[in-house]
Order: sequence, then C-alpha cells, then structure tokens
Amino acid sequence: MNKPAENRPVVLLLGNYRPALTLARTLKKSGYKVVVGSHGCERACQHSSAVSQIWEHSPLTLNVERFASELRSFCNATPKLTAIFPVAEEYVRLFAEHKSAFKGLPPVATMARELVRKCLDKPFMMQLAEENGVPTAPFATSANADELGQAVQHTGFPVIIRPADSTRRLSGKKAVTVETPEALSKATAEFKLDTRDLLLQKKFAGKRHNIYFAADKGKVLRCLHAVIDRTDNPDGTGLAVEGHTLPAEGPLVNQTARLLAALGYTGIGCAQFLVDEQTGATSFLEINPRIAGNHALPEYAGLCLGAFMLDLALGNRLDHKPVLGRAGIRYCWLTGDLAGAKGAYLRGQIGASSALAWCLRAVVCALRSHVHMVYEKNDPKPALNTLWDMVPRIARWRRPALQNQQSTIYGDNTGAGK
Repeated sequence: MNKPAENRPVVLLLGNYRPALTLARTLKKSGYKVVVGSHGCERACQHSSAVSQIWEHSPLTLNVERFASELRSFCNATPKLTAIFPVAEEYVRLFAEHKSAFKGLPPVATMARELVRKCLDKPFMMQLAEENGVPTAPFATSANADELGQAVQHTGFPVIIRPADSTRRLSGKKAVTVETPEALSKATAEFKLDTRDLLLQKKFAGKRHNIYFAADKGKVLRCLHAVIDRTDNPDGTGLAVEGHTLPAEGPLVNQTARLLAALGYTGIGCAQFLVDEQTGATSFLEINPRIAGNHALPEYAGLCLGAFMLDLALGNRLDHKPVLGRAGIRYCWLTGDLAGAKGAYLRGQIGASSALAWCLRAVVCALRSHVHMVYEKNDPKPALNTLWDMVPRIARWRRPALQNQQSTIYGDNTGAGK
C-alpha cells in the first residue's frame, strides 16, 4: 500500500521545464512526494498529477543570496525533504559555484563541483577532447579585439562564436554563425564581440548525436545513443523535436568513454557530437553534466538516470549492472514542434503552406513515436495545457506589419539545444 502523501519523503526539483516533469513522474512512482521550483522556461509541472506543490521563489537573476535564503527557509519548513535535485543548468552551476552558501542543506543530487565546472568550461573540454583523440573542429578563445582577430585566423570561416560561459548570451542568442570577414565586423559591432570572453569554433555541418550516460569513477555503466532528426528551427539549430536511437556502440560511444575516463566522471550526463552523414566525420560539442532536455527518452529506454543520480546523492549503493538502450526508439516533442512551426512562420522564415506542412508532419511524427517528451497517458494535463498554447488562433499566428527577415549572415549556433 502506498504511503499517504504527508508521510512520503520529499524531493525538490529546481527548474520547471520538461525534464523535471519526467523526473517528477518517475520519483512519484518510487514513493516520493515531488515539489518543483516555480521558475523555468516551460512551466508544465504545475499541471501534473505527479507534482504535489510548486514552490514559489525568487529567480537567480535577481539575487543568489536571496534565493539561498529562501531555499534555506523552505528546507526548514519541510522536515521530510530528502534531497534537492537541480534540473536546469543554472541551478547545477549555482551549487557548483556557491557551495558555501548552501551548507547544512539536504543532499544535492548533482555531480562534484569541480567536475561540473570542468564540463561547463567549453575551452577546457575542447582541449581535453584533442588530448584524448576525440575529433573536434578547430577552436580558439578570445577576450579582446586582438585575440578575436587571431582566433578567427586560426579557425577560419565560417565560424561559430559563443560565450565561453555557456549560461551567458549574445543579445539573447546562444551563439552566432559568421560566414565572412564583413559579417564579422557587423557581428562585432552588434554583439560587442571584442569585449567578451568567447569561444570560437570552425563551423561543422552535421546532425547532432546525443550519448546519454551514467558513470562511476570514469567507467560507463549505462548508455543510450540518440540522433536528432529535426529541431524547432528550419536550419537545424535549436531544440530537438524528432529523433531516433541507434545501437549503444561504435565511435561516439567509445569517444564518450574516453572523455569520461579522463574526467574520472561519476554521475549522469549527455555528451553531444556533430556527425557529417555523408563522410562520417565527427566533431565533439560538449558534455552536459545534468539531466538532459529530452530526459524522457533515456528513462523510456530503461537507463533510470534520475534514480541513479538520487542514489549517488543519498549515498546508496550504485547499481553497476550495465544497461544499454536499444536501437529503433522513435521520440518526439509535439508542442515544441508546433511552436517551431509557429515561430518560423512569424519570423518570416517559412510561408503559410510550409507552416501547415510542418504542423502536419509534427502530428504524424507524434502518432508514430514511441515516447513523447511531455505527454503521458496517465498524466495528460501537462501536454494538453501546453498544446492549447499552440492552437492556431488567428491573433497568435498573425505576423507583425513590418517583418524583418532573419539574417543569413549570422544566426544561432548549430550546436545549441539538446
């Protein structure tokens, strides 16, 4: 018999977006009472039957000390709080960089702070990849005008430019792709590139491949290989909305294993690569030391990454039985797909007929997929509420009177998104 809600141990999830929803569902099935922080980019959790409470708190952008004080008050008022689980990257980084501010709190389900800081240091990870024979496109760093020019000479054009700190943005963009010297001058003026700490990398065209994993002391224990077939942007950048899985073996899995061994990695994460489908060439992108955006996929595949991370935080014995996710699983994110069609239409990237075709493909994909990022038949309200926001009412799909076409000179990073 299930324990009454008031007697269940409590887990607090920080970051209200779709992977927190999946995590909440799995934790509830394991007997936990789930509370989710109020701030996030999707806010589906408040509609889920798996979530007992939404904790209202200040955003980190307002004041870290204020958030820490509010978190401490919440912990004191919640005696059965068993663990805090940072889901969004901003909270993973928070606990890695402000350890002293959170002393005395319940266990935090995240990787060791030095490991997190290494993984979020993009230049360090690129260098680590080179040292361990993991292919990566030419890269360089820049902190001023002189270094920017030298960095571009090293990488050549076209080049992807992004902040060295992955939580920062270039006027709202994760990165920009610059095709020519003339475009570089324009981008420098617009984004003040010559006054920022930047990572530059030669543009590498290809599909994104994700290697989801759990590891202990550098040894891979659980693994799933997924391909992103489509994203929420017509040019292939952005967030995954459709994909499939491959056998958990081969070069990318081996390269991931080498990087994790070099890091002595203990915990969960997602390694990302770009793959040229024609030549087979690959380029390492990053390792995300956290729950991934498409967390529903590895959970469906049986990796149980959330439970692994919670066991690690609570000091429970880790299950070292190898788990390899099977090939042939199709996955989708319907609401993200429809939002992509809507956004591309409103930005003038596609016409009405293309937007309609996109929406039809999204529905067909949803009907054919084995796993959805938000929808679950036993907990349908989150998906229905987010889907309602995508209903093509005229006012929501009307373009502005003056629509500037998106520049083809520079735009979002091909490696952005999960």
